Amino acid sequence: MANDTKMEDSTSATAAVEKKDDKEKEDVATPTILPLEGAARRLERLLGGGSSSGPERQMYTYGNPVKVTRRWLGTASGASGKATSESIVAAAVALLDPSHADDRTRSLLLAIDTGAAAPSSGSSSMEVEGEEQPKEKETKPEYLSMASRREVESWLLSLQVRILWKEGKFTEAMALVEQGIAILLEQVTIAAKKVTSVAGRSVSSLFPLLARLYRYRSLIADSMKDPSITLGLRQVMAKAHNMACLRRDVDCQATLLNLMLRDLLVHSQGKTSVESIDFETYP
Repeated sequence: MANDTKMEDSTSATAAVEKKDDKEKEDVATPTILPLEGAARRLERLLGGGSSSGPERQMYTYGNPVKVTRRWLGTASGASGKATSESIVAAAVALLDPSHADDRTRSLLLAIDTGAAAPSSGSSSMEVEGEEQPKEKETKPEYLSMASRREVESWLLSLQVRILWKEGKFTEAMALVEQGIAILLEQVTIAAKKVTSVAGRSVSSLFPLLARLYRYRSLIADSMKDPSITLGLRQVMAKAHNMACLRRDVDCQATLLNLMLRDLLVHSQGKTSVESIDFETYP
């Protein structure tokens, strides 16, 4: 009986070791996905891009794309909160197809100064000289489709703008956010002129990202404390609010209206009477 007990213990111990080895092999075989890339690919599935199927694709088919993007921004806050310039560049390389016709936002992302020094190839080449290195199997990168490319690249751009703003690089942040808003507005205008929905994709999914860039631009302008920039931004926001009303963009309407009201309260020097507010600044 004692021998049988020992044999059972050894068998269970061997099985546990084998199970642990199998789990380690699975962990090594499974590629790690960075948080930004994982969040972007989740939006791709939610918006019906790629080869997605099942309930996530039905969510887009029977739902509202703008609501999908709005909710996704909330769920992606964990990944975006820990984003760095290096991770943003890495996500842009992994997700955005370089052969796409409109490569402006991707170029802005790849031009980000990460501050990382390029590795020197001298020592590594000397070490492997004369040795045949095993050729790794080349896998075709899985880039995002047009169902989510514009949304993801604008999201990545907004993350870099926030990083520059928090680092106190207000001039660089303002230049980057202005370029991002101009590109996104052009994409919205072109898509709206063609068809409201093309191949199952709606232009309304871009509205929450555009509102996000508007908010960061206003925060940067406040941090710069330049009266000329603030004055020029008032007229720009008023025009942008009018255009958002025309295209029924609720996200930008609400964001811009709050930003304009905040500007009135901050720069009215404590006067609360209606006569003291110059409404000519907001045509």
